Amino acid sequence: MDTLYYVFIVLLFIAVALASEALWQWWFASRSTAAKRLNKRLRQTTSISAAIKRDAPGLLKNHRLATSDKLDAWLRKLPGIYRLQAYILQAGLAWSVSRFLMLGLLVAMFSFFICVLMPISINMIVGISILSSLLPLGFIIRMREQRLRKIEEQLPEVADFISRSLRAGHAFSISLQMLVEEMPQPIASEFKIVSDEINFGLPMSEALQRLCVRVPLPDLQYFVMAILIQRETGGNLAELMTKVSGLIRQRLKLEGDVRVLSAEGRLSAWILALLSPVVAVIFSFTNPDYLKQLWDDPSGPMLLWTVGGMLFLGVLVMRFIVRIRV
Repeated sequence: MDTLYYVFIVLLFIAVALASEALWQWWFASRSTAAKRLNKRLRQTTSISAAIKRDAPGLLKNHRLATSDKLDAWLRKLPGIYRLQAYILQAGLAWSVSRFLMLGLLVAMFSFFICVLMPISINMIVGISILSSLLPLGFIIRMREQRLRKIEEQLPEVADFISRSLRAGHAFSISLQMLVEEMPQPIASEFKIVSDEINFGLPMSEALQRLCVRVPLPDLQYFVMAILIQRETGGNLAELMTKVSGLIRQRLKLEGDVRVLSAEGRLSAWILALLSPVVAVIFSFTNPDYLKQLWDDPSGPMLLWTVGGMLFLGVLVMRFIVRIRV
């Protein structure tokens, strides 16, 4: 109990510190005098289209990982921190890395308090708390996949829109500006960045390549590659965009057919992955004595970790089987 008490004190201190950091970051970014002055200057120097909703990223990117200079410098030393920041941006979330870490800690503390009420050992409580801290990461990965999937589904409409605009006699840069005003989110916000970068003097080829870095989709890479090759060699870009649109639509149709055929396997993987943990949690509250020997026996925790590892490995194998790339 002494160990549990000290662990609780340390987690509480870290949570309060990160909550204070998040509160200060929110105030400094939205309510401070410098933020208000910057927003006023942006409103005076840029014209924001009415079609761009509030989730569209601004012209000025805040690449800081935290508001505090010391925390920002410490986070930059961590391996994989920039990949995490890229995932957050690709998910369309206005989170900083420090806010994400604070959220993971709060989820871990909440699960820690819940597990304390259950008749399990302290090692199991700490292990479950650590695993639950990964839930925000799973949420970000899920949001990223959904956003990229939505952008991919909107690409054929973008190619058709550019094709019609070029046939009407508009230049490619004007077509991009019209695309920003007419297309829905989230693809409008990405092409708004491209249009703004071109208007501010960045070469079109570099702006399109930066788009491929922000949105890592194979179809978008083919789309950009077709535009860049046409600009170097010449040709009918409107006809090329029509062919690219048809190609992307055929690939998406084939991918949809594959997802339908593999739906049974994916459903089986979810059921097998969630059945054992859900049943264990239900028994822990309804009949605690039923699993008491598993917690009290010295070999019980090791057996649970072994079963959990094998279950996780089985889910990965099933995911590898049913995930067919087109």
